[in-house]
Amino acid sequence: MQPKISVIVPVYKVEKYIRKCIDSLLNQTYKNLEIIIIDDGSPDGCPEICNEYSQKYSCIKTYHKLNGGLSSARNYGVEKTECEWIAFVDSDDYVEQTYIEDLWNLREKFKADMSITRVVRENEDGSGRPAFISVFEERCVDKKNAIFEVYKAELVGWSAYGKLYKREHLVKYPFPDGYYEDCACMYRILGECEKIAIGNYEKNYHYINRQGSILQSDLKKEHFRIFDICKEFEVYIQENYPDLNILTVLFFRFAVTQMLNCQSMTEDEYNKIYRMYRSIFRSNLKMVLSDHRISNSQKAFMILHCLTPSIFRLQREVLLLIKKRRVDK
Repeated sequence: MQPKISVIVPVYKVEKYIRKCIDSLLNQTYKNLEIIIIDDGSPDGCPEICNEYSQKYSCIKTYHKLNGGLSSARNYGVEKTECEWIAFVDSDDYVEQTYIEDLWNLREKFKADMSITRVVRENEDGSGRPAFISVFEERCVDKKNAIFEVYKAELVGWSAYGKLYKREHLVKYPFPDGYYEDCACMYRILGECEKIAIGNYEKNYHYINRQGSILQSDLKKEHFRIFDICKEFEVYIQENYPDLNILTVLFFRFAVTQMLNCQSMTEDEYNKIYRMYRSIFRSNLKMVLSDHRISNSQKAFMILHCLTPSIFRLQREVLLLIKKRRVDK
C-alpha cells in the first residue's frame, strides 16, 4: 500500500491564487494524500477560504497561526503532520495531476531518501514559459553529486517545492527565518541522504512569477542575507567537499545576479552590489571556463560579471526586450 504523503501549503495574502492551488492538489492521481494548509496570519480572505476547504474535504487540515514568515509556516506544517514523507507547494503556484505520484514513483524506482524534479516558471498570464527545456534521463546520485547538481542550478534547483522529503530530515534541519530560506538549508538536508533521485517532470509544477513576491520587490537590507548564506555554504563546502569549490563561486554569482535582476534599486546601489564580489569572479574565471560540467550560459554570465556594471545592465535590458517581443507575438 502506498504511504500517506503530506503536502504542506503555507498561505499568506494569496486570495487570488489559493483556490487554484488547492484544487490542483485535490485532483492528484496519488490518492493517499494529506493536505496541510498553514494560514500564516493572512489578513485577506484566505483564512475563510482555507476553512471552507477543510470543512468540505476530510483530507485537508487547516491551521491558523500568527504571522511568522514562510519558513515559520513550513516548519509549523512539519510539526503538525505525522507522515513520513512530505512535499511543499507554495500557495500562489499550482501543480499537475501527477505531481505527487511522479515524485513518489521516482523515489520508489531508486529506493531513494529524497526525490527532486524540475519546475516550470511562468508569468501570471501563463506567458514566459521557456520555449525549450533540455531533457535528461532520470538518475540516482549520492549526496555529494546531489549537492553539485542542486547548487549548480541547471537541471534542478534548491527551492523547497519540486521535492519529496523524509520528515526526519526536515525536523533536523528546519527552514531558517528570513529571505532565501531554502538555499540556506537545502545542502544540509541533501547531506542527510544516501541516495537522491532526480527526474525530469518539469511540467508538473507551475511556479508563478508574481508581482509583490519576496523576490520581486524593492531592495531591503534583508536581501543582503543572501551573501551571508553564500559564506556559510562556502564554509560547508570547504569542510566537506573541497573539490566542489567551484559551487561557491557559482553561488556568489547567483546571489549577485538575483539581487540585480529581481530587486528595484538606485544606480549607485546597483554598481556597489555588482562590484562587491567581482574580484572573486575574476580570480576564478579560468576555473569556471575550463570546467566541462558547467554550461556555456553559466560561463557567459561569469564573463559578464567580470566586466563593468553598465555592460551587465545592457545585456539584461536586451534580454528583457527579446522576451517582451516573444510575448507580444
